[in-house]
Amino acid sequence: MEGDFLDTVLRFYKEQKWKEVLDLSLVESAVTRKLVWVWPSENNLLLIKHIIRDFRLSGVISIGCGSGLFEWLLEKYSGFPVKGYEVNESWWLSKYSTPQFIKLNFPELPPTRDILEPNYALLFCYFNDGDAFREYIRCYEGDFVFIIGPGLGAGRHTDPEPFNPNFGSPDWLLYKSQEVRDTKDFIAVYARLRTINNPHQ
Repeated sequence: MEGDFLDTVLRFYKEQKWKEVLDLSLVESAVTRKLVWVWPSENNLLLIKHIIRDFRLSGVISIGCGSGLFEWLLEKYSGFPVKGYEVNESWWLSKYSTPQFIKLNFPELPPTRDILEPNYALLFCYFNDGDAFREYIRCYEGDFVFIIGPGLGAGRHTDPEPFNPNFGSPDWLLYKSQEVRDTKDFIAVYARLRTINNPHQ
């Protein structure tokens, strides 16, 4: 059954049928977690699209994007570019890795400002390294960060958590949030205070 599900996703992907992928009847299983940590609704993607559009951003940079399925859905839905970054290049290029839905980039670590374009929002989906998160934030000169992960009582853990991240700086404020379907996972949108205080700058 898991193989059939994966085959269906890959077939829709090859046919560029993002809506069909988005609308797949999802059962929690090992294969779905290998493909994507959260399965968004159209409304979830709309939230991200509105932030990008309303604040005249160029797109999204996803840190630790995994297979890139979430990012592919977001790019197809929104029409904005989504760039994916991962570590462990040898694994992702090996025959054992999961399928990839976007081009993966493998930056040198620690991150540098040149890969974190300030006119792009940063996305951390089920990220689990608080120190690395803060290093990315320290290098990022842009104004918007999406954090996707479990809400209180979901029985799962991420670092940063959507509603209790440690940015290592007082410059960030929770701007909006939304549950991912009815999964107890949430998208939390953080903005720099300077942007909220001066929305038309």
